[in-house]
Amino acid sequence: MGECVTAAVVVGNGLPMAGLLAAGGWLAWFSQPSNWLTVLQVAGGLGFVIFVHELGHFLVAKACGVKCEKFFLGFDVGGLKLCSFKWGETEYGIGALPLGGYVKMLGQDDNPGAASSEAHRARLSGDLPPEPTDAPHAPWDPRSFPAQSVPERMAIISAGVIMNVIFAVLMASWAFGLGIRELTCEVSGVRPGGAAWRAGLRTGDEITAIGDRKEPIFTDLQKGVALGDVSRGVDFTIHRPGDGTTRTVKLHPDTDLGAPTVGITSPYSLTLPAELAVGLPGAAGRTEPPLAPGDTISAVDGRPVSSYAELLAALAAAEDAAVTLTVERKEKGEATPKSVAITLPPQPRRGLGLAMEAGPVKAVQHDSPAAAAGLRIGDRLLAVDGVPAGDPLTLDDRLRGRVGTPVKVVVERAGVDEELTVTPRGVTWIDEARMRSTPASVSTLGLAVPVGTAVAAVEPGGPADRAGIVAGDRVRRVAFIEPGDATKEGPQGTDLADDASDWPSVSSAVQSLAPGAVVRLVVESAAGERRELDLEPVDMAGGFDLDRGLVFAPVYRTVRAGSIGGAFKRGLALVADDLSMVYRFLHKLTSNQISPRLLGGPIEIAKQAGKSAEEGFSRLLLFLTMLSANLAVVNFLPIPVLDGGHMVFLVYEWLRGKPPSEGIVVALSYLGLILILSLMLFVFGLDLGLIPRH
Repeated sequence: MGECVTAAVVVGNGLPMAGLLAAGGWLAWFSQPSNWLTVLQVAGGLGFVIFVHELGHFLVAKACGVKCEKFFLGFDVGGLKLCSFKWGETEYGIGALPLGGYVKMLGQDDNPGAASSEAHRARLSGDLPPEPTDAPHAPWDPRSFPAQSVPERMAIISAGVIMNVIFAVLMASWAFGLGIRELTCEVSGVRPGGAAWRAGLRTGDEITAIGDRKEPIFTDLQKGVALGDVSRGVDFTIHRPGDGTTRTVKLHPDTDLGAPTVGITSPYSLTLPAELAVGLPGAAGRTEPPLAPGDTISAVDGRPVSSYAELLAALAAAEDAAVTLTVERKEKGEATPKSVAITLPPQPRRGLGLAMEAGPVKAVQHDSPAAAAGLRIGDRLLAVDGVPAGDPLTLDDRLRGRVGTPVKVVVERAGVDEELTVTPRGVTWIDEARMRSTPASVSTLGLAVPVGTAVAAVEPGGPADRAGIVAGDRVRRVAFIEPGDATKEGPQGTDLADDASDWPSVSSAVQSLAPGAVVRLVVESAAGERRELDLEPVDMAGGFDLDRGLVFAPVYRTVRAGSIGGAFKRGLALVADDLSMVYRFLHKLTSNQISPRLLGGPIEIAKQAGKSAEEGFSRLLLFLTMLSANLAVVNFLPIPVLDGGHMVFLVYEWLRGKPPSEGIVVALSYLGLILILSLMLFVFGLDLGLIPRH
């Protein structure tokens, strides 16, 4: 039985190993000896999952007396193989094409073109008595696959899937026995305009339940959203430590990014990453004395802080002034950390002197000043207190001095200008604007406003003005050029589409650029002429970046079973969840609720496995658990040439008392083979970037 590993996987956010295939990056990564252990773990883990599946077929076939001629990991197409040896009647080996594995049994071949000749061979092989001259067919070799009873063949076919499930439970139990580091379900930021943002979630909120699942981890959030009911919504129970309130909200996931999302960023601690290899951006890189990897912030200006939300609130209270951070630093060789006072300067927002064209309001936040004032989706902001609304990215900066004071806002609604009164609120949290297609957040009002590619205004004397950019020009491409690199585009280079709100993410990225870095723009004039310009960001008047360039490690908690029985119980529950997750994913895929561009083939699977291996052996075990469950479900789909297709034919034979005709089997097998090959070409195209994922 041969299966290709084309299992569907949901593509996560930013993989550390992403981009390895571009510009020879994979070769540079592979050449580093420190990564070889990861390579071995990934290769061994993926090979083990395939081996287990084929071992199931092999053992049950042997138990039924079937002659197994080959047992291969990978496919020896055209006889190409890395190695092989023969033991008894079976050849064991590793094929040159590492896309799966197979067990070759006498009288069975997944290649429909070879099915007839294989059946003929199975009838003539073996030490059989001569057939009568009037017999229409020679009898089956008693050791051939077709000679076995229907229940025996069903057992052989299903054994691979059953073995995958058994070993998935064992691997998951092993992982829970070792202990697994899991992200907690706290909110560090929300995507402007997203489902969580619309419901009013903010930095510091804690998700205490997702549907019926209590004390969830961040993986539960991802699964619950990706595979939840988009139309009915998903219930989230939210606790806000700041005011002690707990409420249940129904979030309706967004699908504009391909996969259903609610726009929540995973939690941050107050500890700088231990693996921080380069200096921090912005003001965080200019502290006195310098911040060090592993530092933990415990106080701001002498006031204790215990969470990321409390830190942001303390920084917001003094956004235009230097603050003193108290950090706990553990020096090498010392058992206890020592307190260090560090001065963190303010960080003026940086820009290019461009105001981009604002679109109509995309979303209004629940229970916000904008909602209370009656602003609606589709309104276009024209003026604030008699002054043109201008750049939505700077509107918050202009309104912070009016917190608690009513402000007159003029909007265009259905072609008619209307004046509304709104009272801006104080903001001590961050709305995440680093994702693509993210509108600008006017947090003081609770509005999400798309920003287009057209230049609405240019600041006199600013970088854009000096470069000759004028109102009406369009920005078509953005790339970030590091100091000393005047030729190559940085990794964040991207094309801007007229219908995508990418400028807020560009503005966010500008805040993290190193001194001396430039932003390379491809600008198109109203006449269609394109030119490439390099602009160096400058400090903007009146605006400050709240987080000042600080970067923190995520918040984890260790999930570990207290006994073997507890580990097995957790493992069993996880595998059941993974199996149902694959079925729900396929249902959403076939009902067009999620994009097929979320599928991943062998290359993406290897990348995901590499990411898991870098996070620790327990995490790799969990990934292999998911992959094993995935392989079990996908291979049991009722598609000819897969195990599920063989099972359909056997059920037909069991009900009718005779197998389907050879012509029908061959025709359906060709259809199944075409489907599988088409799927493989599609996922390879996605893996290699030949087909865009968005």
